[in-house]
Amino acid sequence: MKQKLAYLFVIVFWLAVTSAFAQTTINPDTVCANAVAEQYFVTNTPTSTYQWTISGGGTLQTGQGTNSITVDWGGVSGLFPNAVEVIESNASGCPGAPVLLDVFVLELTGTGVGPFCEGDPTTPLVGTPAGGTWSGTGVVANSFQPSTGVGNYVLTYTMAGCTTTINVVVNNGPVTGPIQHF
Repeated sequence: MKQKLAYLFVIVFWLAVTSAFAQTTINPDTVCANAVAEQYFVTNTPTSTYQWTISGGGTLQTGQGTNSITVDWGGVSGLFPNAVEVIESNASGCPGAPVLLDVFVLELTGTGVGPFCEGDPTTPLVGTPAGGTWSGTGVVANSFQPSTGVGNYVLTYTMAGCTTTINVVVNNGPVTGPIQHF
C-alpha cells in the first residue's frame, strides 16, 4: 500500500510540475500579415542562453540570447513550418533540443462594392479567406445596406484578430422637380 501511495505521489507531483511549466501557444500560431512586435517566449532559466531562429518572412527584432523575443512578420501569407525555433543552452554550454513553432501568416482582403445609390438593394460583403465578420455603419449580417443613407463608410472585415477595411460610397440621387405643363 505504501508503495502504491508513493507512486501516486510521484505521478501527482510530476503532473503538477509539468503543467506549471507548460507553454500555452497553439501550434500553428496565427499572426496577421505585416504584424509588428509579436512576442514569443519560453520559460526562463536564469543561467541559460537562448538561440532563436526566425524564418517564413519574419524578422527577429529584439531579445536574441534571452528567453523572450519580438518578431516583425512580413506581408507574405501562408503556413510556415518551423518558423520560430529556439535552442536553450545551459550554463555549461550544453544545448537542449530545439523547440519549434509553425506560424500561419494571415492576410485578409475585402472585395470592394459600390458605389451605391440610396435606394439600391442590400449587397453581400465578401472577405477572403471566408469565415470572418464584417462590421461598420450599414452592415447587417455580413451585408451592406445602402438605405443607411448618403455618405462614405469604412467597413471592417475581422478574422482571428486580423482586420482589413474597404471604403463604400452611397450617392444621393437627383432631385427632380414636379412635372409642369405649358
